[in-house]
Amino acid sequence: MSTAKLVSLLALALAGATVADAAPPTARAPVDVTAFPSLQAAIDANPGRILQLPPGEYVINAALVVTKDGTELHGPARIAQTNSAEAILRIASARGIRITGLALTRSEGRQEARQPGVDVLGAEDVTLSNLRVTDNHTQASIRVRDSRDVTVEDCVVINYKGVTVDDRTQPKELYGFAFKSIDGTGIQFRGVEGGAIRNNRIQEHRLWPTREVRDRYDLGTLTVVPEVRGRLMDKDIFDTRYTNNWHQGAAIQVTGPTQTRRIVITGNSIDHPAQGLDIHADNVTVTANIISHAMIGMKAMHGSKHVLIDGNQFSHVDLWGLKLMPGAMSRTSDYRGDSLIAPGENVDGGTIISNNIFSNFGFGDQYWNWVDHKNEYPERNVIVVLMGQLPENPPIKDVLIAGNVVHDSGRDTVLLDGRWVQASPRYFYALYIEQKVQPAPVNVQVVGNLFDAGLNGKTNLPAGGAR
Repeated sequence: MSTAKLVSLLALALAGATVADAAPPTARAPVDVTAFPSLQAAIDANPGRILQLPPGEYVINAALVVTKDGTELHGPARIAQTNSAEAILRIASARGIRITGLALTRSEGRQEARQPGVDVLGAEDVTLSNLRVTDNHTQASIRVRDSRDVTVEDCVVINYKGVTVDDRTQPKELYGFAFKSIDGTGIQFRGVEGGAIRNNRIQEHRLWPTREVRDRYDLGTLTVVPEVRGRLMDKDIFDTRYTNNWHQGAAIQVTGPTQTRRIVITGNSIDHPAQGLDIHADNVTVTANIISHAMIGMKAMHGSKHVLIDGNQFSHVDLWGLKLMPGAMSRTSDYRGDSLIAPGENVDGGTIISNNIFSNFGFGDQYWNWVDHKNEYPERNVIVVLMGQLPENPPIKDVLIAGNVVHDSGRDTVLLDGRWVQASPRYFYALYIEQKVQPAPVNVQVVGNLFDAGLNGKTNLPAGGAR
């Protein structure tokens, strides 16, 4: 500190002033948005400033748009969107954005939406914290695309699913069909480099996958049937014009193969999703999450590389607890065929599955839908490492499975139809690693796990047990 500055501060102190009183004259107090005709007018008139939203409900019919660097919105306000074709809040091409404390919802009768609740596009250094996003029934309640260094933390997302049509007509050579479904994602990162999704609560209270819901909305019925079935369309679906895979979406999806990397997913509480976590990305750390009542607890595929999955809880999952698999978008760098992605390698592997607990497998919402299902993939196994979706996919390589617990909860008694009863396992194997169908996994190491046997044993490994 210079001598002149020190003398100035001493003079202020002797005069009874404080160092805070010496703040630069450019410092400005937060803006009270009630002084403006609308929230958007307040945002537009105060670029880069902190806007304070007092308690109360603000009704809007167009998305609130933030495009100026450094803008912040704070406060315990509730914002209700009346236009189902618009997002509630959009952040586009801006840096240093902070949004905290807001409740974002849609008005009654406008909840079946065509846009996200929060939409972040082409932004950098964004923090969304302590938001409550409810009744936004669309593909993603919080969606982040083509952005960098984004944090979503301490948020609550409730009732994010809707009834829709899952359109798989393109690419025609792979699928070529469409069907009625439940779909929706709580938090989605797509094309994001660097970020964190932590300590959020994501719950669905409306659309649970019951028989009654399936029959009410005619779920699974094909709306488009191709003349020739695609490579990934089961013959049974083609013949019956029905798929039982009508429960789609994920509580958290991190996707964008070859584009999305360096993401931390930690401390999230997830209840009643289709998939708890859906990963198509590299260098992802997944820790300390609790996932309950899912069709699939978690999956990583389509070139997911260096995924650390450690210390998570998966309970009441019905189809797969944790699935690793090369998807149709997995490829080697020298692949010259048609591709859905840019050239370059996109391989799966270098992954660790450690210290996770799986309990009450098969005692969730949708066991009824899968118990008699016949599929080309080995279903109703807890931890699975599978072959590629297509013969040209490179195999998944170098996977360490260590320190996990798969618990046969029915042995201790489970609650079924209002009664505590003992029940047989509802999984075939605690661990299933594809051994024959190519491209089969390469170099999967299994050590130090505690596996309760399923209907067919602990694992399908040649030795008949965990190593």
